[in-house]
This record gives sequence, structure tokens and C-alpha cells, in this order.
Amino acid sequence: MKNPLYKRVPRELKSDFGKYIALFLFLCLTITLVSGFLVADGSTLAAYNESFSKYNIEDGHFTLAQKADNKWLSDLEDKEDIKVYPMTYKDKTINKKHTIRIYKNRKDINKVDVMSGKLPKEDNEIAIDRLYAENNNLEIGDNLKIQNKNYKIVGLVALSDYTALFKNNTDMMLDANKFTVSVVTDKGFNRLNDNGVKYCYSWDYNDKHMSEDEINDKADDIQDEVAKTGMVTDFVKEADNTAIHFAGDDMGGDRVMFIWLLYIIMIVLAFVFAVTTRNTIEKESSVIGTLRASGYSKGELLRHYIVLPVVVTILSAIVGNICGYTFMKGYMAGMYYHSYSLPTYVTRWNGYAFVITTIVPALIILVVNVIVLAYTLSLSPLKFLRHDLKRKKKKKAVKLPNWKFITRFRVRIILQNRSAYIMMFIGIILANVLLVFGLMMAPLLTHFKSEVMDSKIANYQYILKAPVETDTKNAEKYCVRTLENDKGEEITVYGIEENSKYLKDKDLPTGDGEVLMASSVIEKYSLDTDTDYTLTDKYTHDKYKFKIKDSYKYPATMAVFMTRSEFNKVFDKDKDYYTGYFSNTKIKDIDESYIASTITEQDLTVMADQLDDSMGQMFIIIGGFSIMLFILVIYLLAKIVVEKNAKSISMVKILGYNDHEASKLYNTSTAIVVAISLLLSMPICNYIIKGLYFAMMQDFNGWLTYYIAPYVLPLTVVIGGLSYIVVHFIQSKKIKKIPMSQALKDME
Repeated sequence: MKNPLYKRVPRELKSDFGKYIALFLFLCLTITLVSGFLVADGSTLAAYNESFSKYNIEDGHFTLAQKADNKWLSDLEDKEDIKVYPMTYKDKTINKKHTIRIYKNRKDINKVDVMSGKLPKEDNEIAIDRLYAENNNLEIGDNLKIQNKNYKIVGLVALSDYTALFKNNTDMMLDANKFTVSVVTDKGFNRLNDNGVKYCYSWDYNDKHMSEDEINDKADDIQDEVAKTGMVTDFVKEADNTAIHFAGDDMGGDRVMFIWLLYIIMIVLAFVFAVTTRNTIEKESSVIGTLRASGYSKGELLRHYIVLPVVVTILSAIVGNICGYTFMKGYMAGMYYHSYSLPTYVTRWNGYAFVITTIVPALIILVVNVIVLAYTLSLSPLKFLRHDLKRKKKKKAVKLPNWKFITRFRVRIILQNRSAYIMMFIGIILANVLLVFGLMMAPLLTHFKSEVMDSKIANYQYILKAPVETDTKNAEKYCVRTLENDKGEEITVYGIEENSKYLKDKDLPTGDGEVLMASSVIEKYSLDTDTDYTLTDKYTHDKYKFKIKDSYKYPATMAVFMTRSEFNKVFDKDKDYYTGYFSNTKIKDIDESYIASTITEQDLTVMADQLDDSMGQMFIIIGGFSIMLFILVIYLLAKIVVEKNAKSISMVKILGYNDHEASKLYNTSTAIVVAISLLLSMPICNYIIKGLYFAMMQDFNGWLTYYIAPYVLPLTVVIGGLSYIVVHFIQSKKIKKIPMSQALKDME
């Protein structure tokens, strides 16, 4: 026999349509945002990971000062069990300041993904990187002038070994605006002179089943063999190639941010459904009492009242996933493709995204509703009929001072609805955590850049391929090396002159193994001074123990500072060993072929620039999402207050108060609570966000100093106030609709 209670479901939906549409929007927005990102992130990462085998990405490459002898290459292949492919390229200047790296068409290794158009077939045709073309408004059919020779753009491509456009492997920052890679035909390549030619060779291991240690050992053997030629100018293992790995590493960092965002949303979600379920029971108490007295079991009633939340959740999941897999995933993927030269995007089914954005919220809603309903339905039918859902004896009313009648009335409303208002306070805190997080990130990145500029060591940091003397005034030698901490994060170790004019405000310690630790490392890992800190060489696995003597304000990178003499002693180098120069003026008397990299102000802010570029639009989305979430939370809780006091509002109207006056009594009470909650929530939000931020950054490469701009918290209060005004007008209309006859119902 069909349960007659199901006939009540459409009427319940109609009578409480505002609540359910708010919950629907809440869930739908959440699933759309997070599902869209995770699908885009997972699909992009899958395409990136598959590119290694699909396009046969190199296992490493080396560059020689002149073209290698064929017999030597053949001997190298036989000895090291590898296949070597010539990857000679020419760096040419276009548009006066831009560099274009020109390769011959690739067929066997580091293959090309054609995004649009075609690969060049004629001598005067060229295919260039898609992202560079996008940033410089170039299209298929346009002409590029290279050494006074015209090349027609016939294709926009992604080179599998340049997913991030790094000109040099030692560069700190990619440059998709002034640097690009391209491919031409063999004859098109020979049209250009040999100025800027680099004799590069990529290798591929014949044995594809080696362990990581075996691969490192093999690469070291290859490096030793190449070094014997005396002509090597560059040697890069695949694992160390930033042009290949930077994009993949960055996508993992963005994912961490969104997972933490989802955790916050889940807490808000559980809270909102617990409150609304409780309110549904209170509103329907007389109906529940009647049904229980008529013989309906607690299980039947529980199943009945769980129907609408489950139906709303399923509809939200369907709509949210449709939106996530359509326009939202395209928008999210576009952020990555605006930053990196990734291979062709193909949407993939993401089981993880489905579970945490659909299954988990559904379980939360089901469990919360079942717990609240089961707990409340254990009361006797008589208590439901009397609208008495309290388990404790009712306390006496609080005696109020001799204030004005209106003031006492409003205070009494707040006291009588304190449980709902406490929930509102908690909801405002949770919504504000999201809002502050969305508003704080853009100024945090700006502040980080400012800190980096203020604490920079020098205007130029030169890293050399080999020691070369310079006559540049004030140029100062230094050493640098990269190690790893126990978390696998890279730490740059600097060896600086003992009385360096470039290290500000601090003197370098001179004791054995004593170092200054960068503030970025101190803050991220909560380190204390006068403690030991061990770093490891990721290739040799040699361990180095340092004693943290003091901290040094240097947010640009995770770093350790010691004297150059101590550096050479620790790493067993000659006492005159150095790897580069600090200088506040550009060094002009060292040939560029000896310079591995030049680090400038722009390079030091690479992390912030990259986050701003790839996630800047996302911060706006999070901010907008937070405002909508705030309005929904306040709307649901303010609606509960009005519904719980419907009889009182009706009685007030009977006593002669008009709709406007009744609205002022109740909505003003809610407005007071919202205002107080907004102000009290700010320090709590700051505390919560700081804890979440430090936890989130533990999974992030590098460190961004925690900072909330002075205007963010006041702006949050203003946004909260304006959001409540929207809710205020909605609730005013609801109060007007409450009839005076409501007070005469359920009279005992």
C-alpha cells in the first residue's frame, strides 16, 4: 500500500519553497565550482602526464660548444644503452626584444602537438607556440620576420618539452610574453645563419623499467662521458628540467588550495542542514504529534521528512555536475592554458571529484538529517502536540532593566531565539572565513612582491657555468647550491662573503656549520634558533647538518645563508671556489656563453606572479561565491527566526502594529545580531584562516608570508552588512504575508 504521507511532499515543497531553493543554490554552486575545478585540474594533469609517453619526452639533454662527431655519438649510445637525437636549435631575435627558439620538425622525440593549423611543409612556413601567439595577438596566416626573411605562421603548437616557457633551465621565471619556441622544415631551418646556434642532443633510455636511483646513476654516467669532450655547455636531466616539470608541479599546488576550500564548505553545509532540519521539526511539531498519535512509527516519519532533503541534494548534484562539466571546467582549464603551453585538453571523468562533491555532501545531508530527526522524534507525541521540544525544564524569563518598551521587546526576541541566533553567529563566522579568504589573496600576493623587493640581496644575481673574473665595480663573488629538507622541498644554500655589503642588517655567523635561516623557512616550519637543521643532496643522498644561529628576512625563496669559506669547507670545495656574482649594476665584461642564469627583481617574484596569473581570476570567483554563500546562510537563519515567531508577529499585528512596525521589531533584532556577529567574527575568522593557511602551505612548494591587508576585514563587515540588507527586504515581505489569524491557530 502506498504511503499517504508522500502526498504531503509537494505541499511541503510549495510551503517552504524559499528554504529549499536556497539549499538547492547552496549545493549547486558548491558542486559547480569545486567539481569544475577538479575536473579541469584532473583532465589537464592527465593530459600532461600522458604526454611523456605519447610524445616521447626526452630523458635528458646536453649541449656542446660545437657539433658532435657521429662516431662519438654512436659510441656513447652503445656504452650507455641509450638513443641520442640531434636537437640543434637557433635562438633569433624578433620584434627587437623577443627571442624565438627555432627547431627542425620533430618526428622521434619531444614530439609536437598541433593545437590548430598544421605543421610547416614549405621553406617559408613556421609553427609557433600557442601561448606566445595568444599573448602577442598572433594568428595563423600572420607573418614573422626573422633575419629579414618572412615566415608565414601555419600552425599553433605545444612542444612537449616546453609546457612552461623557460628560456634557460636555471631561470626562476617562465616568460611566455617575450620567449617562444617554434618548428620549421629542414630547409626553412637552413635559411637562417648559424648565429645563436646551439648544438643540443636529447637522449632516450632503451631500458624503460629502471628505478629512480638507477636513472640518476645512469644520467651521472652520461654526464661523465659528455664532460670528457671538454665541450659541454649545458647538461639537464629530465627530472631537473623546469620547462617540462614546472607546470605539473604548479597544478598540484592549486589543487591543495581547492581541497581546503572544499573542507570549509563541507562544514558550512553540515551546519546549514542541521539548523534547517531542526526548524522543519519545530514548524511541523503539531503534525508530527498527530501522526505519531495516529499510529505512524518514528521510522516512517523519519523516512518521510528525509525525502525532500535527499531529492534537493540529487537535483543539486545533477545540475551542479552538468554545470561543472560544461562551462565551469572550461573556465578553470582556461586559467591553466593561459599560463602554460599544455597539450590538447580532453575532459576526463573524475571519480574523486564526483565522490567529494556529490557522494560526500549527500552522505553529510543524510547523516545529519537522520541524527537530528531520530533524536527529536524520540520525544513523546504529547510534547509534539504542545510544541514543547525542549528536554530540559523551561527556565524563568530573564529580568531586564527598565529600558524603553521597544528596546526590551527586541532584547526579549533575541533571548527567546538565542539558539537560532547562536547558529546565525556560527554561520556568519563560517561564511566570513570563505569571504576573507577570497578577498585576502590578491593583496597578499602584492604584499609578498613588495617584501621581496625590499629584501632583495642585489639587483642582479649571476650564476656562472664556469668561474670567470670580472672588472665590474662592486661585483661580489658568492656560492650557491640546492639541497632538500626532510619534506622533499628544495632549499637554496648560499655562501656569501663574510663582510658582504649585499647582506643587509645581519652579520653571517662564523662558527662551524652555523647559518642564517631565511624567514620563509622559519615561518613555514616553525623553526627555533640554536637548533640543528639537516638538508640532503637528492642525488648523492649526502646529509649536511647546520645550526640555525638566527633568522634573516628573505621571503623570495627557501634559503640558508653562510660564509663562502664555510660553504667551501662544508661542500669540500677549493677556498677560492665560487659560482656567481652579486651586483647592483649589470655585468658587461662576461661573455653570455659563460652565464647560466641572471636573476633580477622580476625573477624573485616568480611564485607570486605565477599564482596571480593562474589563480587571479579564481580569487574573484571565490569572493563572489562567498558573498552568495553569506546571503544564503543569513537568509536561511533569518527565515527560521521569522517562522519560529510567526504567532508572535501575528499577535503583534492584532495589538495594532502595522506590517512596517512589526517588521522593524523583528528584523531590527536580527540586524543587531548580524552586526554584532560581524564584528565579533573578525578576530575569530583571522585566527581560523591563519591556522588553515599554515596547514595549506605545508603542501605547497615555497612560502608566501601570511598577510591580511588592513582594508580586508572592514570590507568584509561592509559586504556582510550590504548582504543582510538584501535579506532584510526579503524577510520584510514574508512578515507582511503573516496573517492575524495565525495567532488563533493551535490555541490550547
